[in-house]
Amino acid sequence: MGHRLVSAILISLLSLGTLLLPAAPAQAVNCMLTAIVWEGYTDPAFTDDFEAQTGCRIKATYAGSSDEMFAKFRAGGGRNYDLISASGDITERLYRAGLVRSIETERLTNYDEVFSPFQGGKWNTFDGQPYGVTFAWGPNVLIYSTDAVSPEPDSWNVLFDPAYEGQVTIPDNPMTIADAALWLGKTDPYGLSEADLAQVKEKLLELRPQIRKFWTTAGELANLFQSGEVVVAHAWPITEKQLTEADFPAESVSPPGKLTGWTDSWMISQKARNVDAAYQWIDFILSGAGQKGVIEATGYSGATELGTEAVGPERAKELFMDDLSLHSKINMWQSVKNYDRWVEVWNEIRS
Repeated sequence: MGHRLVSAILISLLSLGTLLLPAAPAQAVNCMLTAIVWEGYTDPAFTDDFEAQTGCRIKATYAGSSDEMFAKFRAGGGRNYDLISASGDITERLYRAGLVRSIETERLTNYDEVFSPFQGGKWNTFDGQPYGVTFAWGPNVLIYSTDAVSPEPDSWNVLFDPAYEGQVTIPDNPMTIADAALWLGKTDPYGLSEADLAQVKEKLLELRPQIRKFWTTAGELANLFQSGEVVVAHAWPITEKQLTEADFPAESVSPPGKLTGWTDSWMISQKARNVDAAYQWIDFILSGAGQKGVIEATGYSGATELGTEAVGPERAKELFMDDLSLHSKINMWQSVKNYDRWVEVWNEIRS
């Protein structure tokens, strides 16, 4: 009887001790990393791997244009987001506004794998310091429905073809002015005078009756094709990928000598709450798994040797990652000194 009583007391004490001990922590979410990005840059297909490895969740907001991205990032003095996937047309604006911090490249184990021409690129390096890390790039392309457009277009002139009146779409983005400048034979599409802008405005007003809608996101553009509202578009490669995955008959062409494009960089907010996690994210995206993830989600070209290895030589050649020859031929988006004037002209064209 005494032994049974002692045992019962011991069991009770052990149970009480178990209740008083702190519970073993579950797999916790260590942080919330906030980012404003272009569509596809935080796709769950690869973001889930990062979250599993680090315990840090990604909360992403998509932007439809660089202006929208800049405005949202600037709101609250840059406190609302840790990261931004900035294109070359706003990188300098972000730097001049004091919204982003310089990059400590030694904190990135994969930085040396970034293509050497992209290290210290003029689109994200200011006053001798890197303020962004290049991770993706690509051209703005001409996408068309193979069922509705024939023969295969070989120039941007197809946008003006009366056969496709009311079935054309172009981006709702003042940077489209640079494309029109190239159509007109301007050699510096980002250094336009007032006379140049007047010519561009006239050219785009000529196109205006052809336009069904100005698109804002790649997903919206894909829907415009699938609904039959448009058959030809000035677009990003991600839309062709989305349409192909949906079994919609569409292809793209890149008219030589008249291409604009973008070189995108991860930049860290000056007011970032999770700086360490931001560096972890950038390093992950520079890795083979991260680069392959971005490429497969978007159809864009990667920016590292690890990405080249991850996708294999055939795919790397298709994306011009093996020699960067296409990159050198694209008039990449860059800062425009009289950008406010571009916005005014664009709004006149839009209205």
